[in-house]
Formats: sequence, C-alpha cells, structure tokens
Amino acid sequence: MNLYDVVLKNLKHNFGRYFIYIASLTFSVLIYFTFVSLQHNEQVADAFGREDKLGPVLTGASILLLVFIAIFVWYSNTFFIRNRKQEIGLYALVGGTKSEIGRMLFYENLLMSLLSLGVGIGLGQVFSVFFSMILLKIMGIHTVVHFTVNVAPIVQTVFVFMLIMLLASFQVNRIVHRFQLIDLFQAKNKVQTVIKPSIFVAVMAFVLLGFSYWSLLHAYDLKSWDTHFGRNFFGVIILIVTGSYLLFHSGSGLFVHILQNKKGAYYKWKNLITFTQLKSRLKTNAIILTVISVLNGITIVAFGFAVTMYYNTMQTLKDHIPFSYQFEVTDESINEKMNAILMESKEYPVLFDETFEYVMVPGQVDDLDNIPGGYYYYDQQFTVLSAATYNHLADQLDRQPVPTLDSGDVVMLGRNFIGSQKEDENVGRTLSLGMNEEYSPLQVVGNKIESMFNYDVLPSVLIVNDEVFQQMREEYNLTMTRVVKVKNQEQSAPLTERLRATYEEGNRHGFDLKMGFYSYSENYELAQSIYGLLIFVFGFLGLVFLTATGSIIYFKMLTEIVEDRQRYQALRKLGLSKRKVKKLIARQTFILFLLPLVIGIGHSSVILGALANVMAINFITPVVSCIIVYSLLYGVYYKLTLWTANKLVNS
Repeated sequence: MNLYDVVLKNLKHNFGRYFIYIASLTFSVLIYFTFVSLQHNEQVADAFGREDKLGPVLTGASILLLVFIAIFVWYSNTFFIRNRKQEIGLYALVGGTKSEIGRMLFYENLLMSLLSLGVGIGLGQVFSVFFSMILLKIMGIHTVVHFTVNVAPIVQTVFVFMLIMLLASFQVNRIVHRFQLIDLFQAKNKVQTVIKPSIFVAVMAFVLLGFSYWSLLHAYDLKSWDTHFGRNFFGVIILIVTGSYLLFHSGSGLFVHILQNKKGAYYKWKNLITFTQLKSRLKTNAIILTVISVLNGITIVAFGFAVTMYYNTMQTLKDHIPFSYQFEVTDESINEKMNAILMESKEYPVLFDETFEYVMVPGQVDDLDNIPGGYYYYDQQFTVLSAATYNHLADQLDRQPVPTLDSGDVVMLGRNFIGSQKEDENVGRTLSLGMNEEYSPLQVVGNKIESMFNYDVLPSVLIVNDEVFQQMREEYNLTMTRVVKVKNQEQSAPLTERLRATYEEGNRHGFDLKMGFYSYSENYELAQSIYGLLIFVFGFLGLVFLTATGSIIYFKMLTEIVEDRQRYQALRKLGLSKRKVKKLIARQTFILFLLPLVIGIGHSSVILGALANVMAINFITPVVSCIIVYSLLYGVYYKLTLWTANKLVNS
C-alpha cells in the first residue's frame, strides 16, 4: 500500500467527520464565486446602471469573505490535526517519517480543497442566473438575465482558494513537525477535573457587560459620544468581548454551581451527570464560545441593519419625498409641454397639481439649540413659505395646518432622513431673518417634523405670517415651484423618463434644469437598489458566517463526545438505556449551542437598540424576523450535531 492508497482510505474512512467542513468550504466557494461572477456579469452591470457602486460593494464583500474563510480554514486544519494526534503517532510508530506524514495530510487537504472547489464552482455556475435574479429582484430592477459562462470568475476563484489551501497545508506540515511522539499518545489521556468558578470573575463579567450595554443605550444622551464616537464605540466593543469571555469562563459556571447546591434537583440522575461535565466544558470552551457569540452578534447586527434600513426606507419614503414630481418653473413653454404629458397619462392619473412660491432669505441662528443642516448647505439661508401657502399644501397632503401667526412668529419645518428629532426642538428660541437691510428677530412658536421638498438635500423651511412673507417677496428673488401627485407613483418610471427628457430640453439658457427636477419614482428605485444590494451582500455573508460558526461548534462538540464516549458506554453498562443517554447528550449539547446564540442575540439587540435611539428608526419588526430565521438555521447545526453524537455513542 503506497502513500496515495493511505490518503484515499483515510478520506473514505473519515468522510463523515469531514463532511461539515467540506460542505462549509463548498458553500464559501459558492458565495465567493457568486460575488465574483456578478462583478464580471455585463447583463447585471447594464441593468444596474451604476457600475461604479456595484463593483466596489461586491469587491469589498469578497475581500471580507476571503479573510473570514482564511481564518476558518486555518482553525479547521489546526483543529483536525490536533484531534488526529494518536493516528499520526501510529503512522510514526510503523516507520512513517514526519515528511511523509506531512505529505499525506497535504494530499488529503488538497483533495478536499479540489472537491470543494469543483462542487462550489459547479453549483455557482448552475445557479448564477438564479442569484443574479435574486439581486435584481431585491433591488427592484426588472430584467431577464441569461445564462452565460465567464472564465474570469472561475480562474480568480480557483487561484484565490488554492492559495489559501496551500498556505493551510504548509501550516499543517509545520504542526506535524512540532509534535513529539510522547505527546501524540497522551492527547486523549486527559483527566476531567472539577473546576470551581471564580465569583470575582463572574461579577466582573456582569459589570463589564452591564456597563457596555448601558453606555450603548445612552449614547444618544451622552456628550462624550458626540466628540469621541469612534474611541467610545471601539472601547465598548472591547468590553463586550471581554465580558463575554469572562461570562463563559466563570459566570455561566457559577450559575451551574448554584444549581448544584440545590440538592433536591441536583441529585436527579440527569442533572447530576449534566452539571458535573457542563461546568468544566463551559470554562475550557470559553474562547470558542466567546468567538461564536460575537460572530452571531455581528451577523445579526449586519443583516438586521440592512433589512431594517430597507424596510424603514420603503415604509417612510413618502414622508421624505411628499410629491411624485417637483420642479422649478423657469420656462412657460416647457411647463406647458410637461402639463400636456401629465394630462395624456392615463395609467398615472394626476391626483393634484399645484404651483407655489418661496424665497431664500439669509438668517442668523445664534440662539437656536439645534441648527438644521440645510441652513449651512444653502449658504446660511432659510427657505421661507407663507402660512397660507403651507396650509394649502398641507390640506392636499392630509397634514395639520399651522395656526394663525403673528408678525413676530415663525414655525420651523424639517425632517431628517436619519436621526431622531424632537417635536419641541428650538421652540421658544429666537432666530433672525434679513429684511429691509437688517436682521429682524422672530420667535419659534412651533416645530413640525415634515418635508415639503423632494430635493436631495432638504432646505430648512420657515413658515411666516402672510404679511411678513409679502415683504420678503418684494425684497428677494421669487422661486416658482410646481408639485404634482400621481397615482401609482412607485411604478411611474416611464412617465418620469418622459417628463425629465422634456424638462431638460429647457436647458438652453445656461441654467442646469436637470438639477431642478425631482421625482418620487427615481428616489424609490435608488433606495430600493442601494438597500437591496446591502441585503443581498449581508445576507449571503451572514449565511457564510453561520455555516462557519456552526461548523466550528459542530467540530468541537463531536470531539468532546468522542473523548467522553467511554464514559457514556460505562453508563450504558450500569443500566442506562439508549434513550436516557440520548437525553444526556441532548441536554449538554443544547446548552452549549444555546448560550452563544442567546448572548449573541443580546449583544446584537443592544447595539441595534442604540442605533434605533440615534436614528429614530423602528428596528423591532425586521430584527425580530432576522433573529427567528437565524435561530432556525442555527438550530439545524444543533440537530445535525445531536444526530451525529448519538450515532457515535449508541452505535
């Protein structure tokens, strides 16, 4: 029997143990190949129409994926080699040199890599059209993608993954050369010691996690976060990771220790055996459980954030973009042509069509608590509307009108796309507007969180008394703006194209009319494409993270089950049935799977809760949905681990 026969026999004999690793690696190849294929797919690029944004996002996701896969492969190879110490020792005893053993493991790793590459690229090629259609569907782009075979992504995927595998194989060879023969045969002769958890360490875990959670949830109210956001956030993440490790190291063990002191419950056979082993495993696996809990949290935060932004944007876009169309009236002939197009449109009937006027007025804001961003963007000017104009538009939009205003009163109007706002913001404060070559003070008597313009950057709007507006109207240049609301505005892209083309025909007097035309449908499509792309990227990356973390805990649990196999067999000889042994394994495995999931969900919930406070966005519905889906997929690994463990112990 030569070296190649040994390699093939080992793979055949250990294929069940390697299956999850090969499946995870294959899925990683599939996702990486998908991203690379989309980068090189001209049909997708043409449909997307923004190649400068699509390419960098997919490239960044591919790089992040590669880094994670490299870490996963490094860990998996190290894990497998350390759990095959006795096997390696037997090869050494029968005359195998370290170089030969290293080559054998290298060939095994190479064959598994080639298998993963072949299956992953093959599946990626087969489902390439399906994945492309998923991306375009989420982004709201309706087009047909045809099946094509592109050599470039295949070559790139093979080159990158073979490089990772070669580096991993050299790492395996280095580990083999460092082993001493006596260490190889003592690998599983470990005595399970009873570990008493540290109360001090457990308390520190809860203190660190409690402080970090409190800091995140109160970040919006703490001034230190405004000036040192990056430093504070990085510090809180360090505290969360450290607290998680200490929690697994002693905190959870202390909880088990407390349960052990409850004699009535502890001396039941299932609790006696479960708690005795569990306390030791929680401490010895503290690092792995911490890593898995953090990765669970990162995955839920990333995917939950993307889904939330998509969900929130689509739900609230009408509040930020109040009109189907808004454009400045600068050429009456162009305005008439656009009116004709609107009247001809039967599929998108006009609900209302209004033209109103406003003026841009310089102002002083020294007394305001919060200065609107649009004030600086528009050269320290406010957009001023009369109360009569606002109330007329508010009636069309089903909004509350402003009450009668005195000449010295003003109502502020503005809405942040992201960020919390208060209804009484700046109320009672004073601002000054330029009138009659001097600044006249006006008192803020109201603040409405609304948008009255479709512009990319919203101006800060002031509503003033009609007589005051008439004075400003005579002093400043007037801007005439037409707003139109049509039915089925989400699907009104064909009408938008005709209106925009007609409007841009007026760009013959040196005025960039393209910047004066804003539509709801274009903003709707843009938001859907951007956040749809984020969902696609974070969703697939999250699946890779899930498969890798699920594989890691699968490997670790099965290794410990194999090490404890003799103990379970001894229990069988003492009269314990297969059914009761299965229950014991299920209880321990369930707790070790559940703890990092629960802690990861806790971390992600606090982080997303902090974002919800800052951004004034409802995270509950989409995030709960993400957590449920993630937990169900995570549970598949638990069921698979339990099935394999029972097969090993009770076979």
